[in-house]
Amino acid sequence: MFIPNDRASVLQLPKHENDSIEADIRSIVANRERRLIAIATNDAIYIWLANPQLLLCSIGVIDQGFKETSGELKEIYWKPDSSSIAVTTNQNKIFIYKLEAKDGEQCYNFTDPADPYFQRNSPELFIKGNRPVIHLHPTIIINLADVPTCCVPSRDEFLVCLRNGFTHHVTWTGEIISSLSFRASSIPFSIDQLQSKSENVTSKTTFIVDAVYAPLLGGFAIVLSDGKGALLTSNDPNFSPNAILGVWAPNLKDATCCDVNHKFLLVLFGCQNGDVCAYNIDELNGSLVQSFRVAPKVTNGPDITNRLGPVNKITALMNGYGFAATWAPKKIEDGISKNESNHLPRLVAVFTAFGAQSFCNLEGVIEDHTSEQRDNDMYTAVEWGPEGFQLWLGTKDELTMQSFVKSASCSNPIMEHCDRAVLMSDSQVLISAARDREAEACAPHSVWNHVAVTHEYLSSNWPLRYASTDRGYKHLVVAGDQGFAYCSLSSRRWKIFGNETQEKNLLVTGGVFIWNDDVIGAVGVAADTDKSHISLYPISQRLDNRFASVIDLEHKCVMSALRDDVCAVFDISAQITLYKLTAHLETGRDAFTKVSGDIVTVIRINEIVPHPTCIVSLQMTQLNLDQRGKLSPAFYSSIDTVLVNISGRLITLSLNEEGKLHQPMVIASYVEKMWHDRCIVSQSTLAQSLEPSWNGHKRNGSNVSMHSVSTTSEPSSPMNHPCSSHLSNALWIACGAKGIKVWMPLVPGKRNVATQEMTFIAKRIMLPFELDIYPIVISAKDCLAMGVESQLQHVARTSKGQGRMESVTMYGLHRNSEVFVHHLLRQLLKRNLGVFALELAGACRSLPHFTHALELLLHGVLEEEATSSEPIPDPLLPRCVAFIHEFPEFLKTVAHCARKTELALWRTLFDVTGSPNALFEECLQQKQLENAASFVIVLQNLETTEVSMDQAARLVKEALEEKKWTIAKEMVRFARSIGSDDIDALTPPPSAKTSLSRRPTVSSPSADSSTEFVINRFQAGGAGRLNKVRHSQSTDQKDSQRKDSIGSSKDKTALSRGLSGELSPQLTVNRLAVRMTSILEEHAWHLLNDYWILDLGFFWAELQFDLPGLLETRRKQIALSPKSTNENCYLIDDFALALTRLHAQFSWPYPVIGSQFVHQIEKKLGNIRVSQSTTSLNGLVPNEPAEISKPKAKRTEKTIVDLNGASPIRETDNETSEEDVEIQEAVLERVRGNGVELAPILDRSPSTSSSMNPHSMQHAPATPSSCDSRSLAGDWQNTDFLVGEKSARGNIQSSRQIELMLYLFSQTAAIDWIFLLCLLSRDERKLRQEINVSMVRRAGEKSLARIRFACTELGRWAVEKCCGYVALLQAFDAHLGIVAEQAGISDVKYVPDGEKRKISLKSKAEERGRKRLDSDSAKLNNSFTKKPLNGGRRERSRSADRAHKSVKRYDDVVCAEEALEKANEEGCSIM
Repeated sequence: MFIPNDRASVLQLPKHENDSIEADIRSIVANRERRLIAIATNDAIYIWLANPQLLLCSIGVIDQGFKETSGELKEIYWKPDSSSIAVTTNQNKIFIYKLEAKDGEQCYNFTDPADPYFQRNSPELFIKGNRPVIHLHPTIIINLADVPTCCVPSRDEFLVCLRNGFTHHVTWTGEIISSLSFRASSIPFSIDQLQSKSENVTSKTTFIVDAVYAPLLGGFAIVLSDGKGALLTSNDPNFSPNAILGVWAPNLKDATCCDVNHKFLLVLFGCQNGDVCAYNIDELNGSLVQSFRVAPKVTNGPDITNRLGPVNKITALMNGYGFAATWAPKKIEDGISKNESNHLPRLVAVFTAFGAQSFCNLEGVIEDHTSEQRDNDMYTAVEWGPEGFQLWLGTKDELTMQSFVKSASCSNPIMEHCDRAVLMSDSQVLISAARDREAEACAPHSVWNHVAVTHEYLSSNWPLRYASTDRGYKHLVVAGDQGFAYCSLSSRRWKIFGNETQEKNLLVTGGVFIWNDDVIGAVGVAADTDKSHISLYPISQRLDNRFASVIDLEHKCVMSALRDDVCAVFDISAQITLYKLTAHLETGRDAFTKVSGDIVTVIRINEIVPHPTCIVSLQMTQLNLDQRGKLSPAFYSSIDTVLVNISGRLITLSLNEEGKLHQPMVIASYVEKMWHDRCIVSQSTLAQSLEPSWNGHKRNGSNVSMHSVSTTSEPSSPMNHPCSSHLSNALWIACGAKGIKVWMPLVPGKRNVATQEMTFIAKRIMLPFELDIYPIVISAKDCLAMGVESQLQHVARTSKGQGRMESVTMYGLHRNSEVFVHHLLRQLLKRNLGVFALELAGACRSLPHFTHALELLLHGVLEEEATSSEPIPDPLLPRCVAFIHEFPEFLKTVAHCARKTELALWRTLFDVTGSPNALFEECLQQKQLENAASFVIVLQNLETTEVSMDQAARLVKEALEEKKWTIAKEMVRFARSIGSDDIDALTPPPSAKTSLSRRPTVSSPSADSSTEFVINRFQAGGAGRLNKVRHSQSTDQKDSQRKDSIGSSKDKTALSRGLSGELSPQLTVNRLAVRMTSILEEHAWHLLNDYWILDLGFFWAELQFDLPGLLETRRKQIALSPKSTNENCYLIDDFALALTRLHAQFSWPYPVIGSQFVHQIEKKLGNIRVSQSTTSLNGLVPNEPAEISKPKAKRTEKTIVDLNGASPIRETDNETSEEDVEIQEAVLERVRGNGVELAPILDRSPSTSSSMNPHSMQHAPATPSSCDSRSLAGDWQNTDFLVGEKSARGNIQSSRQIELMLYLFSQTAAIDWIFLLCLLSRDERKLRQEINVSMVRRAGEKSLARIRFACTELGRWAVEKCCGYVALLQAFDAHLGIVAEQAGISDVKYVPDGEKRKISLKSKAEERGRKRLDSDSAKLNNSFTKKPLNGGRRERSRSADRAHKSVKRYDDVVCAEEALEKANEEGCSIM
């Protein structure tokens, strides 16, 4: 494949006269070596050097009288030895010029000045290539009877075709051989060369328009003036008139030009309608058979093909791997004015050998750029440069040269099986990035590893001919005209021959390769001895023949192949020789690797090879697979088949049981490339196979000469290999315009039992399919085809001369890929091979694009059969649907296919898959809500209004339960976008046949299903899953079960992003929209009442629901009706349950008591014994438990804070207690530095508070705002000392989410949740900012009393469950007391419901009186036990397990504080 790269070079042609018009380029022709380019204009001849692009000489016709008699120049032709050129004119004249090149002289020589500052130092500034000094001398003028139309040059003469129908043989000295002249009307033509009857051309005026010599086809390809094409053949090598026979090209009546592809034995014809057709010779009767017929394709301009005129010029590559063509605009009929719509821009296209388009210059062209071109400014000439790396184009007044790149596998089949795209230009190699590293680039399809060949090698060996890498892409080796060079891709250090004579003596003819990752191999010819050999150089040594290992060859090698340790070479005698390479280390001072080669097999195929040039590729592989475990005889080791591509025919060479060569079998035609994973065998696999032994040379009487190939030592079958599958053993074939073919093995696999014989199924099957790209790499394991395209880019720049903007076009290389597994599945299903299709699909289930492949399969079959104008006798759609139904992706595939298919095709689809209503129900049952949303859109068009509304409402409810916020948002948006008038005008089903019935409702939730909604749903790393509930069809029934979600990182990001966004207002109201709003409100109250605040945040952010407005409305309702129930309210009934759920939802760890605090307690206690659990905090193990007596008296020192800045006031109280002192009866006192003052606290009732003191009242602030800045600021500075300075907090994302939820609740004065969220985040500063006098007056006095009561309840809970919260609650309670004093509501009491309060007090009194016998026996699952909702039982969560260790520490701290109180009773001073 050849595609352009970089920018085209515009070359200026000098004028030979001052008043001469602009150059009108008529012809561009390269010599045989493609190093010299001859260009003929209407009045001059130019000879250019291909590289660098230098004008070597020019000659012009100056005499005006001579112009009138001889005419203008037309076409130019080279003599094969480049010593002469012939130029035709539009008169009856031919000019022959002699070309002289002076030996030893070079032109364009640079002379360095004496000043060293201006002297050249860089080697890139020195031109080492050959720049001959050339002179053109007119020698002969040939006068003819009529105007010459074309010429065909050869070594001694050239064929001249005249407009009068005659064809003459003219020597290069100007002599016409009259005995060999013939007329077109006298030639007999037939459709074949054997049995058909011949006939002559009836018209005497018919003449040959174009002719090309085709020596491998046995004649000349011609185009007649009447549009017919033919092949002239003759038994006489001189083509005497009586021995000529013409063979018609069938179905060709509008030919305009022709050319010949010698490698693939094709005759190419350009047609009047813009098509290019190709013909090959039928070997049976010698007739011409059409191979393909193609036209240029323009993706973004299909109308351009309607403007195509005739093919102006067609030229094939010398190596045969492609051809280029240019087009002329369509001729305008008489009487029709020429307008802009008929204008055709410059058009040139490049195709592969069998017609696959690889480049068109109009791809990506903007219409504005094409409109600037003049109507007559079309391409008039085209020619390929050396190795196809250049394409020379000529217009009426411009000469351009476009650089091209090609695949490295051209002429070097060793590179056919790379897993990366490797391209090569004339001076560099481009390697695509590894697939596993493409994700690191922002545009991986445009990233290439450019490896520029060192100038020291390229300057004298331009252009590159071969390039090869090792399998690990560690080294690269390239070869040009002479020698080779290689580099390390990691360091980019090149190595070339140190001896230039050795480099010039090696001419690479069969390719280069890297063997065993440490040996460079080159197959070529020694220039001094003209002997062929394989030269092997170790990478570890410098490039010198002293370290080379040479394997002599009998004949000149044309192509080589490598498979593990076996190297195969094909020589000019049509003989394939397999060499076993063996490496051994040379001993001595300079130890290096020596390689020896032993002949394994010699295969002679001269009978099937018309010419060595026709060899396209050569591969060794393991192809013959016996399903019964017995392998076919092998040439060597695991090589049982040699694949040879001869002019596009892929032929297999294998052995029979007797060791003789099988009859060669053609498995495919029109083959350009092939891929087979078995052509590459790992060393480990090869080591497992037994090595055959050879003792001598043995002849077996066939075309195979083998060196004792053992049939007993057979390698392991590749089907037994763990990596074996249908795809890894398949042979992939690229057939140009005919698409891709895969020769896939039908392996029975696990289905094959001893009693089952599968003799009726072939071992392999050929499956054709088409791709939108031309593949360079086929990845069988990923089912991906990788191609490369050249995209046109327009760059604007300012013109210096005219001062205006002009556009510069450049080409960039981009990789593209395409999946093809759906094509294989379709072909297998089409042939009733569904079992093999299931096996193939099973092997591809892990591919990321497998679901997309199923969708492509269904969509392709549906479009083909639903749009068919005729009934299909055996439709494939039912089989395709039944096949997809075997996979869990069935619903997703049908849903996506329906959404991407026209409405008219839905009936055909759902007649096979089932009603969309039934599929919708199945989606809900399987919780595939994304797919259910797609079916809702289908139901809107196929079902009644009520049905679609009911299903949409059900989907929204299910989406809210499953936390699929995006689905719910889209469904709500969809409902609101429907106008109130349109909701009743939805299209009913087309007919009774298409009216799809609904499936019966599924079972409703069980009675105890809602008991799953408890706090024990916390799991590490994600949310715990509850049992799935199937909803009934009734939308009025209130859902009894909901699910929460701790939320993925994606959801958390969406929450943070959405909460900061602007809330959208309600849209147009209709029945469905009102219903959706009701569902959203119901779900919002459910989340609040069950304390799922994180889900509420996602709900608010994703759905952009007006949650502040809803909460504010409800707050006002509660203020007006204090006796209203809490069914739809944000008040908290169970603060402990709400706090634990907040911890789990935000993944927020519980606080722990600081180790410094415990350590200071131990220091103050001194010699007092403490409990075992307390000692364990410090790592000590006591011998006996500490005995702690009840305290008799306690001294309490309280600190009263003056909020106005006055000094703190202390007061001391003495009181006696008869009960045990417990941690829940302690308050947080003032902290001085590192000292902590602990004192017992009264069991505060709702009406009492430690802050409710006459002294504190007199120091109340004058304004409510003063509490925001000074309240308990000093106390809170060292609270971490009590809570734990290293207590883990949540991540940044969770912190931001809590802040956003605090913002929401502060807007609506939800003081309960403000308090809990501040407590959760341990943010006393935020508490002082949010809960102040103004907030209390807004929320109500009772709200402040509620949260003060919550402090007491949470304090008791914290003593038993989480002691780390004790200090926090004391600090929070102190602030609330101050706020209450400032607001003047200190006497407001909050009493919960009577029965509930009694049960709560009773249970907590019993727990306080329970004596702790062993603090180590406390378990977190017991401490977190709460009465679940609806009396159900909860499952244990991972979050509870994570908090288990911390509870044990809390119990130990309680024992330490009991010991502290005992020390106080005994008179010890702690603080």
